[in-house]
Amino acid sequence: MNISLELGSVFSAVISQKPSRDICQRGTSLTIQCQVDSQVTMMFWYRQQPGQSLTLIATANQGSEATYESRFVIDKFPISRPNLTFSTLTVSNMSPEDSSIYLCSVEDTVQGTDQRSKQEPQLPSTQLPSLEAVNFVYP
Repeated sequence: MNISLELGSVFSAVISQKPSRDICQRGTSLTIQCQVDSQVTMMFWYRQQPGQSLTLIATANQGSEATYESRFVIDKFPISRPNLTFSTLTVSNMSPEDSSIYLCSVEDTVQGTDQRSKQEPQLPSTQLPSLEAVNFVYP
C-alpha cells in the first residue's frame, strides 16, 4: 500500500509498508518494513490496538539507536534504521496482546538537530491508512 503524507507545508513523502497484513502464531516474530521515496531524518513507529488511539512506539534517527517510549522496550520491538529511506520494526515473541495496526510515519527536520519524539508528526486521521500490518495472533 502506498500512501502520501503531507507533513507540514513543504514536505511530502510516499511511504510503502510491507507486509500490509499478516497472521502470526504465538511466540513467533514479525518484521515490518517501511520504505520512503525520499531521504528523511526522522522515522516514527506507531501501533494502534483495537478500540485505542495511536501510540508511539519509538523514534528512529538514522545512525543512532531508536528512542523508545516508556511502555516499549528494544527486546520486544527492535528497530533497524540502516539508511535515510528505510526502517524495520520487529515485533518479537508475538502474543494476543500484540494484535494491532502497526505503521510508520516520517518527518524531515533540519540536519544536525536532535528533535526526537518531542517533534513527532501530528497527522490528521484522514491521512492515515485504514489498515496496515494488522497482526491477528492465534492462541
